[in-house]
Order: sequence, then C-alpha cells, then structure tokens
Amino acid sequence: HVPAQWARITCFILVAVMNLSAWIDVQGLIGEIPLIVTQAPEGWALPSATSICLSVANIAPIIIVLLRWRQGNRFSEIPYIYLIIVVGLLSCCVLAFTWQRTIFLFGRERSVWFFGSFMTLAMLDCSSSLVFFDYMKRFRDHYLTAVFLGEALTGIIPMFLLLAQGVGGEATCVLTINGTSLEPFYSEPRFSVKIYTLLLGCIIVASLISFILLRWTNIIALADAVQPVIHQTEELATDTDPNENRLMVSVIEPPESKSRPQMTRRVFIFLLLINTINSTILFGGLPSLSTYALLPYGQKAFYYSSLLTPATYSVALLINLRWETITIRATVIGSAIGLMLSIFIVIIATQSPCPWWSDTTHGAIIIVISWFLVTLIIAFLRITIGHRIKLEWKGDQGMFYFGASVQLGLLLGAIPMYFLVNVFNVFIDREPCVIYCLT
Repeated sequence: HVPAQWARITCFILVAVMNLSAWIDVQGLIGEIPLIVTQAPEGWALPSATSICLSVANIAPIIIVLLRWRQGNRFSEIPYIYLIIVVGLLSCCVLAFTWQRTIFLFGRERSVWFFGSFMTLAMLDCSSSLVFFDYMKRFRDHYLTAVFLGEALTGIIPMFLLLAQGVGGEATCVLTINGTSLEPFYSEPRFSVKIYTLLLGCIIVASLISFILLRWTNIIALADAVQPVIHQTEELATDTDPNENRLMVSVIEPPESKSRPQMTRRVFIFLLLINTINSTILFGGLPSLSTYALLPYGQKAFYYSSLLTPATYSVALLINLRWETITIRATVIGSAIGLMLSIFIVIIATQSPCPWWSDTTHGAIIIVISWFLVTLIIAFLRITIGHRIKLEWKGDQGMFYFGASVQLGLLLGAIPMYFLVNVFNVFIDREPCVIYCLT
C-alpha cells in the first residue's frame, strides 16, 4: 500500500505542476502591470489592451474546437499540450529581453514587442483551458482537484515573486527644478521585469518535466489514476438482457460512482451558461477596469489588489475542499451576488478620476475587499461547476465544453470593454501628482 500511496501523491503533484503552465505566464504578467504601466506608452489603457489581446487570442481555441469536431475520435490533445508548454517557454524568454522596446505606429509609440509576446502567451493559455481539461478525462475524478490547485498556484507563485520584487511603481511626488509643479518619481523594484519573466519561464520548465514524467513513466499506472471507461461496456452490452447489462456495468463501475446522479442536458447547458456569464465578468470585463477602479485610491491599493486577487483562487480551492459541489439554487444566488459586486466596481470605474471615497483609506479598503469578494465568489462557483460536470455528465466532451465556456466569457467581456476604454473614452485617467478631487 505504501508504494501505491506515494505513487498517487506523486501523480497528484505532477498533474498540479503540469497545470502551472496553463496560465502562470499571463497571470504573472497581469500581476506585473502596476510596474509596467508606469513605463509603457499606453499608460492606464494597458490593462484594457491586454484584455483585447486575450480576446483576439481566442482564435486559437476556436481552431482547436473546429479541429476536434472535424477529427472526432481521432483528435488527441497530447500534441497541443507539448506545443503550449514549449512555445510558452520560448515566448517568456523573448518577452524578457524585448518588453520595453517600442515601435512608432499609427502616430505614436506602441509596445508592439510586449503585446506580440503577450498575445502569443494568451493564445497558448486560452487553448490550455480546452486541452488541459480535456486531458483530465483520462484520470479519476479526484485528480480534477489537482488541476484547480495548479491553476490556483498560477496566481500564488507570481504573488510571492511580486512580494520578493518589492512594491516598485510607487509614485513619490517631487518638486520640479523651478518649484512650480510636482512630477512623479517611481521607486525601483528589487529585481527587474526581465528577471521576473525569466523566473516564470523556469516554472514552465518544471511543468514540461512533469508532463513528460506523466506521459513516459508508469506513474499513472502505479497510482491507478486512469478513469475507468463505463459507457463503452454499456454500448457493447445493448443487445443483451437488461438484467445482465446491469450486472456487467456494476462489475466495472468504481465504488464512488455507484450512487452518482446523472446530469441532464438541460442542467449541463444551464451550468455552462452560468459559467460563461461569470467568466464574462471575472476574466473579460473587470480586468480592463482595474486601473480606473483602483488607482484613484492610490498606487498601493492597486498593488495590494494585484497581490490579493491571485491568492483568492487558492482560498476558493480551500473552500471547495469542504463543498465540492453546491446546488443549482446556491450557484444562481452566488452568481447574482458576484454580479451586484461587479456592477458596484463598474460604477466606481465610471466615476474615475474622482469616485466615491477617492484618496481615502476606507475607500481603498472597500474597493479592494469588493474586488476580492467578487473574485472569490466567481472562482469558487467555477470550481464547483467544473467538479459537477466532471462527476455527473457522462459525455466525453463535458470538460472540453467547460473550458470553452470560460474562453467564450472572456471574449464577450473583453471586446466591449476595449471599445469603451480605448474608442469611446468612457473612463478617465488620473495622472500621478495631480490634484483632481477637491472637497
């Protein structure tokens, strides 16, 4: 029993580490935005520009969906996983050495190298939402927790790197030489964006090694991690006596699934719809508004929210260990609360540069807690929906469509926000060291 137990633990860890490569590069760069935004020519519009990159990047998972439909049972996610990890590693290396380079384009300097590398990483990570979840159909149900653990760590690990890097980007207002105005002076981080990005690349190397070990060693067999295939036996036994068919299924069915309810198609579609709406809020809409909702309360509010938000996914995962799935009613109520909190954040962003309680400590606390709660609620709902689909939906493509709903939500949220921010200029920047709100 001891070797098998260690094999299960090792397999669980390898699955979690493999899934680090899914979003750690994009998550890490988003966490670095408070530092990059002070040096990029795009300024406050940088978050919305990265969101539109994420939206355009959805062309990659769309291509994968079309390939899957065309190839049917011949489709294999394995080559795409190798491609995502290897190209992601190369893109991190390119980004580390070119992120500050700009090109004069359409009448102004633009961070073309940064956005090119970011979009490449976004295309890979958006695709990972499909193929990584699709890969988990090969494993027993409880290994899905390892996937969500890996996703949670894609926020936690960059958070610790950011803490080690130091605040950076914190503006100190200094009098100009003639003493008539103030200009911002930004503190230096302990290490550069270049070093930070290369460290993210090292983590992707660990993901590649983990996937190779899962594929080319017998660790999965030793851990007995392979998901038993039930539906194939049911199909083969359709011509036999019904009582005999029940006996055949009960022989191969794992003990934990004997009393498992089966999800109807209506519930499956409804859960995908809820997940799409929540993803529209959390992954598509709110990231574009981070500067407008947070910076009016100070650079530190923006910085601490950037640190706290990734950690929220880990908190959601810990809560999920207690409540693996929840009822449909609880899912709807949680989604409604998340929607109301997100509406509050949007209202604050539209009031920039002088929203309610701007430049106050209690205002900063309120907006950071609101951002934390909406992220926590929607992240928890996403995990529970994924678990429920994995446990109760008998189709092979359940997790594939679960991942697709996340990407669809990102697309539906980011594109309108890009036009609101960059075309219609609904949201107003706040320049550092300029007094806006007189009371």
